[in-house]
Amino acid sequence: LISYTEYLFLLTILTKPHTGFHVAFKMLDADGNEMIEKKEFFKLQKIISKQDDLKTMKTNEIDCQEQVMKEPEINTTLQMYFFGKRGERKLHYKEFRRFTENLQTEIQEMEFLQFSKGLSFMRKEDFAEWLLFFTNTENKDVYWKNVRERLSAGESISLDEFKSFCHFTTHLEDFAIAMQMFSLANRPVRLAEFKRAVKVATGQELSNNILDTVFKIFDLDDDECLSHEEFLGVLKNRMHRGLWVPQQQSIQEYWKCVKKESIKGVKEAWKQAGKGLF
Repeated sequence: LISYTEYLFLLTILTKPHTGFHVAFKMLDADGNEMIEKKEFFKLQKIISKQDDLKTMKTNEIDCQEQVMKEPEINTTLQMYFFGKRGERKLHYKEFRRFTENLQTEIQEMEFLQFSKGLSFMRKEDFAEWLLFFTNTENKDVYWKNVRERLSAGESISLDEFKSFCHFTTHLEDFAIAMQMFSLANRPVRLAEFKRAVKVATGQELSNNILDTVFKIFDLDDDECLSHEEFLGVLKNRMHRGLWVPQQQSIQEYWKCVKKESIKGVKEAWKQAGKGLF
């Protein structure tokens, strides 16, 4: 049993690098011993959850959740795991770091097995399905066309390659800054530039196998350049499991969204009614 606030907290852990958690932990650690009490953990939970760009709750709903965090009525499973049944234990950062690493690893391995159909390798088509699973962009059909036409049958991705890509996705903010440098310079993002930006943002390299797959999917103009802005949007939706909602910039964007969702609703209604109009 976990609370909804804890669910958002755990979801954020899956999408952020460990450095941010360590900074927040140290800010709450008044004694400098890298240990926090239960009441301080609620503050940590709130800080980490709010640094994410999930827009799934209104302001008053968030305030309500904060009140629940300050005065919890019951001990959740997560609280008992960290602080014991009576809440008297202290949580050391090393224990928290180990928990976050184990959580990330377990989720990655579960998703790998799910999309690889239980195999020890993932077909590139399966990787594309994992990558695009929560995507709802206008170019989704184009991406799938690229998958069918550009990816050769029988090619696969290993678990280690998959994990390295997941590690990259926890550094999207740093990677986005690197991509902006290319945009400001009006330079196209080719494979070599993309590979260098990943290394700068994460300190690690992605395999050429992964890079080649990503470029074949997201090269919309067939010019060997990445459409990086939409690529970042796809990755945010993937990492946030469909809960990330970008802010609308204008009333025109709002009505565009309304129109799009209305058409989707009509299509779904006709589909359920067994009609073939669309």
